[in-house]
Amino acid sequence: MFSMAEIGPTVLPALTRASLRAEGLAYVHAIEAADILIIGSPIYRASYTGALKHLFDLVDYRALTGAIGVIVATGGTAMHGLATEHQSRPLLSFFGITAVSTTIYALENDFDGTTISSSQIRGRIEQAAAEAALLAPLAERRHQARRLAA
Repeated sequence: MFSMAEIGPTVLPALTRASLRAEGLAYVHAIEAADILIIGSPIYRASYTGALKHLFDLVDYRALTGAIGVIVATGGTAMHGLATEHQSRPLLSFFGITAVSTTIYALENDFDGTTISSSQIRGRIEQAAAEAALLAPLAERRHQARRLAA
């Protein structure tokens, strides 16, 4: 698992995949090899961050076909909660990622510091995890097919 704070300095300066340095390319390859991805972003102006968009601009659009995705977001108002559906879900769909049905959108008052204090959010996390677990065999088949192709 990594965050944009960790990988940003190595991937954000690259305007194209070809201009990535080795460390940045290693992060992109790790994303492309993942069978299950948890994609999270703060919502700003009703969408995920430009940094997340830029990262996905560097990912090969064919590499994630068949992967499983869980959509997670935080925001300052409940009014942006649908960004998970009208912004994040289409992004995953473009890459051929099968996103679980349950998304997780949390507000500041759903946390006590860095701990999730909302039982509703904890329930959504458990539901999304259960859905991802049900889809995991699909991701495993994707992984096996990639191994055979290599």
